[in-house]
Amino acid sequence: MNITVTTPKENRDRESLFRFLYGIWITEYNRELPGTDHEKKQIKDDLDSWADHFMALDDGGRIVGCIRVNRFSMGRPGEELAGPMGFNDLTYLFGPDRVAFISHLAISLAHRGSTVISLLLAELFRHLIKRDTDVAVCYCRLNLVALYHRLGMRPYLPNFKRNGGMRVPLIGCINDHDYLEQTGSPLHLLLPAQSSDNGRAARLLKEKFVDFYTPDITSIKTRSLWAQLAHATHEREDDRISKLFQGLSQKSFEGILKRLPRIRLSRDEVLQVSQTEEAAMGILVSGALGVGIGDETNPHFIYVIYPGEPFGELLTLTRIRHSTILQSMEESEIVLLPENLFDSFGKKDPPVALHLYKNLLAILARRIAAVHSTLADFLGREEKPDARVHRPALHSAEAVKAATGRVESYHFDTLSDKKQEFDRLTSQAEIAHVLEINALKKIGLNNGDLVLDLGSGPGITTMLLSRHFPDSRIIGVEPEGELRSSALSLARKHNLDRCIFLEGTAQVIPLPDQVIDFSYARLLFQHIPDPMDSLKEMKRVTRPGGIVCVLDVDDGTIFIHPSVLEWQAVEARVASAQARFGGDRHVGRKLLSYLLETGFSHVQVDIVPVTTQMLGPEIFFDIVFGFKQQHLKRLNDWDRETAETFTCIRESLMQTGSFASENIFVAHATVPM
Repeated sequence: MNITVTTPKENRDRESLFRFLYGIWITEYNRELPGTDHEKKQIKDDLDSWADHFMALDDGGRIVGCIRVNRFSMGRPGEELAGPMGFNDLTYLFGPDRVAFISHLAISLAHRGSTVISLLLAELFRHLIKRDTDVAVCYCRLNLVALYHRLGMRPYLPNFKRNGGMRVPLIGCINDHDYLEQTGSPLHLLLPAQSSDNGRAARLLKEKFVDFYTPDITSIKTRSLWAQLAHATHEREDDRISKLFQGLSQKSFEGILKRLPRIRLSRDEVLQVSQTEEAAMGILVSGALGVGIGDETNPHFIYVIYPGEPFGELLTLTRIRHSTILQSMEESEIVLLPENLFDSFGKKDPPVALHLYKNLLAILARRIAAVHSTLADFLGREEKPDARVHRPALHSAEAVKAATGRVESYHFDTLSDKKQEFDRLTSQAEIAHVLEINALKKIGLNNGDLVLDLGSGPGITTMLLSRHFPDSRIIGVEPEGELRSSALSLARKHNLDRCIFLEGTAQVIPLPDQVIDFSYARLLFQHIPDPMDSLKEMKRVTRPGGIVCVLDVDDGTIFIHPSVLEWQAVEARVASAQARFGGDRHVGRKLLSYLLETGFSHVQVDIVPVTTQMLGPEIFFDIVFGFKQQHLKRLNDWDRETAETFTCIRESLMQTGSFASENIFVAHATVPM
């Protein structure tokens, strides 16, 4: 079969290209990229209008692969990539006309491992040479690092997260003939020797980027690495750990590790997120990797992987989605293994493949035993956690290190669309604030009170409280730096010295005892895993006779007419997903018991219904269902059927005579004298 690489000539060619990308990402990876359009079945974003596209066609004219490049002289990718990819520094070093950004590399399943990718990259490289490009940058998933290293691209910035997974930023010096030849990159054959920059671009990068280095892919120093992985033992109190390469000869080991890439990891870097199919198999060379469950910002570790042990084998061997989080617990280094490692050696050297399988089974058996031991120890303790707390508690202090951060189901920086969420938070605070303020006045909030706004977010509620209570000082407590920064800017804009914002959580409020007159937590308790601890902390900072108020929702009170049958299943998924991270979508009905158990007096729960008639169907949809969509996307639990369900809900609310409502629970109590 002949493969031809060409560029789109007409709009219909581009439309076909965008549909090809949709088929790859949505059908095969079950993932969304920016610009995904389910109605047209295309993936098309802002970069496409000024990108140079290359597509590979088979004999029948069908697209079997594609790649695109954007030169900075024509524009620059969005600001969300400027920091992680160092665009400002690169523009300063080389000028915008000599920097390019490579993205959207996609190959059809039937043509992976063929010459398609080589032909695409060769054509792209000729294009860059012709336009006097100095450097080209890209970011890739772990399973593509080996490919890009062999093409001559090098790491230059720390890894970062995007689209739910780890991304490795890489840079290629287009005119570094000597390095391309040294690595064995086929691209050096396309570059005339007289065009070499003699390493100038690499020297500039090394001076500017402390993370720029030359990956060791031509000589992986197999003797020392073999000794380290196959024989060196990390002594632990319980026993010696098993190694994947134990009992393997150095010759066999060298055959496996030939030209494999190493990746450096900083502390607390997440390699793998639960419930995704995006992972790579590898061996830990140095450091430690924690296997955890729960929220990726603060997982509860149930096992630690030490040097010589593999990771990522579950998806590679079984194609089962991961249910755990993999995170570096200290500075670490890994070697990435090919996904077809066992299949390859099963054909070439069956005894070696069998030996690796036996070692791997022994390792997996030890891990299961370790987890069971941790679980048995936990269940045997006299002190049990609150049954209402959904946070996983499989945590052995002797075996793992605690991760920093908080556990709760809301993390602004992990959402797929921050602007949409910020707009939702703003609308949520502003639209029904009259009802809210009236309810707070009825409870006992008086002008002149010192008020705590716990979980203050971007400060909208704080500003509204200051408007209605002009003699009150209001203290906002918020863990999210980006939201806290927005709140501070808003307070400065309105010259509100009465409003201050502190970094803290519901579990650790940065205030002394008994100083607050009115403590208020608005739409916060649905996200936190330990409501009792949070109420005790609110009680601590509130003076005797002061009031504690918690306002929240309960998804079990959502009613839609005309009904959307699929909603019940989606609502259950949202509740289950949030519970896994410590949240509770049905917290409203439980607030009365929480307040009583914490020892408050004069406990009362009021119900405030919010309906489409009050807000209008569009605003009601955005406020009630907006975060649910963000949450599912954040967890990679999003597909075409789910998107269609939310579309059906929106359309149902827009019909004449439609009605929807959700109850707001306003629970309040007094701190005993």
